[in-house]
Amino acid sequence: MQNQSLSPSRILEGLLFLLFVISPFYITSSIGGTGFDLPFNISVWFAATLVIGYMLWHIASSDTITLPKNYLYLLMLPAGILLSAVIAGVVEPVTWLFRILYILAGVIFLFGLFQFKSLSIERVLFFIVLSGLFISLYGIVQMHPLQASDENSITSTKTLLPTTIFQQVNVTASYLATTLLIAIYLLFISLENTKKTIQAFLYVSMTLSTYVLVSSGSRLGLLSLALGLIFLTIGLAKTLRKNKTKLLGVIVLLSVGSVTSYVLFSGPSGLNKTVDKTYGLVKANNSEARVVIYGAALDSIQSSPVFGHGIGSYKSEWLNHSAELYPKYPNVEHMPYTLGHPHNEILMWAIEGGAIAVIGILIALVSTLWSVARFYGLTSFAYFSLLLPISTHNMLELPFYISSLHWFVWLFLIFVALKAISTDKSNQLSLKAKHSIRGITFVFGLTSLIFLLQTASAQKDITDYVYGRSTDKPLQQALINPYFQADARAMANRSVLYYAIKNDDKQKITQLLNQFQQELDINPDLKLFEDVINGFEALEAKQQSCLVAERALKIYPWNGGLKKYLATCSRK
Repeated sequence: MQNQSLSPSRILEGLLFLLFVISPFYITSSIGGTGFDLPFNISVWFAATLVIGYMLWHIASSDTITLPKNYLYLLMLPAGILLSAVIAGVVEPVTWLFRILYILAGVIFLFGLFQFKSLSIERVLFFIVLSGLFISLYGIVQMHPLQASDENSITSTKTLLPTTIFQQVNVTASYLATTLLIAIYLLFISLENTKKTIQAFLYVSMTLSTYVLVSSGSRLGLLSLALGLIFLTIGLAKTLRKNKTKLLGVIVLLSVGSVTSYVLFSGPSGLNKTVDKTYGLVKANNSEARVVIYGAALDSIQSSPVFGHGIGSYKSEWLNHSAELYPKYPNVEHMPYTLGHPHNEILMWAIEGGAIAVIGILIALVSTLWSVARFYGLTSFAYFSLLLPISTHNMLELPFYISSLHWFVWLFLIFVALKAISTDKSNQLSLKAKHSIRGITFVFGLTSLIFLLQTASAQKDITDYVYGRSTDKPLQQALINPYFQADARAMANRSVLYYAIKNDDKQKITQLLNQFQQELDINPDLKLFEDVINGFEALEAKQQSCLVAERALKIYPWNGGLKKYLATCSRK
């Protein structure tokens, strides 16, 4: 028993508990956004660093290496992305670095899981359901606050919709749809002697997850859940027929969660909101912003189909191509001023990495689908159902950029599907190589943990600055952090500009305008255009400010403020 409790698999299970259940709930104020802008992603990566470090340490001492049989095809994904990055070049080095590290860490995490043959899949899946329960409870607190809360409260939400730790409804919905399907899956594959308390927990979790998911009004979440239930029914058909009582219980609880949501959370939200949004989508005639988003993406792909435009290039490609489409779709509404993702991951890589990156991704995905389908037959639908919500979300939005928790859960579910389709290979690394791996793992792991701790300070620095919380040294931590440095520098320069305008410091204004205009050539950001226009206004250089406004309107043709300003130019 002692050896079993201290086995590598048990240790990994403890670390995965930290990753899936504990780390996502580092909840503190933020300005929203993606990546490390959201504090929970920092803590998730802190836990993931410990997990990956332990995996590499274990691999270095193993005599065999276990790999999925389609491992060469899986490696085509990082290989295609890396090759396209080398050929197409790098537009934003920091973006490139973090994107590559994100993918490589995911590959190590996935392959590392196969090295722990005694790892209890059911127990780790239970951990994921547990995290879903906690997120559901957080969502319920947001939907039904006991008292009015401060705007900056970590539980506040103006719409009373469950944004939870992710600060976005659809991301919450796809995660809860996943945990709900996992709970049902565990209920039907569990052994007869499974503790009644565990089964009761699964029932409670699926009921609360259904309540929050339906209340969210997320079309994406409800659609992926519906499809997931169909897939799960096909995959577990034989088991369902043998457990009709359990099946009836699941149907009743899903119905209770849905009806309760409609009764307690109706009105503009919940099911009513879902119906309204669906009706609006059908009724609209090319009025959805995605018409322009996808159209601009396709135009960008055509201009460099093989190698792409380079990692970090999407934002500029969006600005270059979106303006041309507005005359064709005059009814487009709610168009964002800038966009960092085309709301489809395949399109994203087609733009930035071209056909090389996309082919690598498709080889990895198709080989996985084929391997699982061929090995399990109809049962494969059960595994596909668990992957479906996050995979569907990935084709309609950008969940992996908002939530790293989605990334690691998705990878673990791929491991669940491929675990039985693996092969052992002899670990032919020399003793010196094994020691080197351990040394490198220790150094990089420690460096990563220190970086993440400093990133947490930098994120707080940015948030304090935006919310106007006084500090002795504003933005000092953010200015030395590789991830936040560019944003912090932009905020600091903007602050200096408006301070100079307030004090009529024309020399400083001129100096900053020269710097800002050079930045506009690389990053034609709307806020930066606004700063330059205001700077020329302060210098009473109306002609130059109008030229800048005219240039900005070509890129942002829907902007009403720029149109009004240019009207004042024509009267001069």
